[in-house]
Amino acid sequence: MLLNSYSFIAFFIVLFFCYYLLGKNTKIQNIILLIGSYIFYSSWSWEFLSLLILSTVVTFFIGNKIKSSEGKTKVRWLRLGVFLVLIQLLYFKYFNFFIENFNDLLKIFGLKNELKLLKIIFPIGISFYSFRMIGYLLDIKNNKLKEIPNLLDYSIFVAFFPCIIAGPIDRATPFLNNLKIKREFSSTQFTDGLKQILWGLFKKLVVADNIATITTPLFESYHTLNGSTLFIGAVLYFIQLYSDFSGYTDMAIGISKILGIKIQPNFNYPLFAQNVADYWRRWHISLTSWLTEYVFTPLSINFRDYDKYGLIMAIMINFLVVGFWHGAEWHYIFHGLVSGIMFIPLILKGKMNKKIKSENKIIPSKEELINIPITFTLFSLLMILFFVKDMEMAVNYYKGIFSFSFFQLPNFPIQKEIILLILFMLLIEWANRGKEYAIKEVLVGKNVVLRWGFYYVLVFLVFLFYIAPKGFIYAQF
Repeated sequence: MLLNSYSFIAFFIVLFFCYYLLGKNTKIQNIILLIGSYIFYSSWSWEFLSLLILSTVVTFFIGNKIKSSEGKTKVRWLRLGVFLVLIQLLYFKYFNFFIENFNDLLKIFGLKNELKLLKIIFPIGISFYSFRMIGYLLDIKNNKLKEIPNLLDYSIFVAFFPCIIAGPIDRATPFLNNLKIKREFSSTQFTDGLKQILWGLFKKLVVADNIATITTPLFESYHTLNGSTLFIGAVLYFIQLYSDFSGYTDMAIGISKILGIKIQPNFNYPLFAQNVADYWRRWHISLTSWLTEYVFTPLSINFRDYDKYGLIMAIMINFLVVGFWHGAEWHYIFHGLVSGIMFIPLILKGKMNKKIKSENKIIPSKEELINIPITFTLFSLLMILFFVKDMEMAVNYYKGIFSFSFFQLPNFPIQKEIILLILFMLLIEWANRGKEYAIKEVLVGKNVVLRWGFYYVLVFLVFLFYIAPKGFIYAQF
């Protein structure tokens, strides 16, 4: 059940009316929310609903044990909880990866007794809800979660339907605070949520899915194309990935707003980042902040005696985790490795934590005119490691770009109307990059006909450029 499908609209309408009409108190609303979340998850992966419920119950029990224990016993319960979550994640997502690489190692030594791969079905959303569970256990251990929730509220936190497929990865305390009070219907909140959903639909259905009609055949025939075309393909994919993933996030946040639940943002206009650190503060914020708190910060403290080199080690490990989290393929691991390497110049110059100031003016500053295109190009090239099928394709793709054919005219057809739609999206986001989302306050204070006309144009474009529903790229993780 895709968020951009008619079946989801029907599901959400029923849930919405049950939630506000039958939800006479907080507990009933929460029960309806959990039932709805499990129905939603079952539409994707009904055979793994029992795994989701079992892991929820087990981590809830262990969380209570961590809270009630002291000293080494508390640490042992934490280790057990994290181990159990990680072992199921490693089994379903990475087991065959380890087997394949072990078999390759055997071949190097001339051994032929290969281990057989298992037929493992990947439970959708497992990377996202696993990190929610681990964060919950760590917060209890570190006394950041003052009050243990009941099982009902914790189950909603783990399985909340707008977020379980592709995030954001919320922290326990702010999310659980939503569930403590009865949510009353608010027309202001409802309108705000619909506007954010509309912008998410535009980015997903109009921009991302239509770019896919270019990039998919381009990648399939990349070996026949010249360097300039391959570079354009990388740029388009970067915009496609952003539009697809941030479009999902806008829809998830908008849906949550309608239900009176606030979840954390996941993007802050990363296409306009001015350096590597600025980009990662803007891209997939919930994952990067999660890893910063639970992986990078403890490592940087342990490595502090090594000064900048300790910081480099912490960054490299952190981004190797980022790469490995995305998938059991070497090109994802290299994506994380290169991401970490890109931080090294900033660390050596002592500028990694320097925040970029932006005045959010329509006319870009001199620094923005220089820094944004450079950063955008670097990450467009980095994303090649994200969309390739394997490292062989990655090497050949890079060879194609960095060849003399880069200076030739592109030899692949690209529809002009799609380029215009991309420019339209970028213009709206640039003009409103200081806002929570790009159309939150578009034409506010202007003529009502003009303002609503803008919304109708977006709706018209969604229906005009609508393609059969495509899955979200990050749902595979």
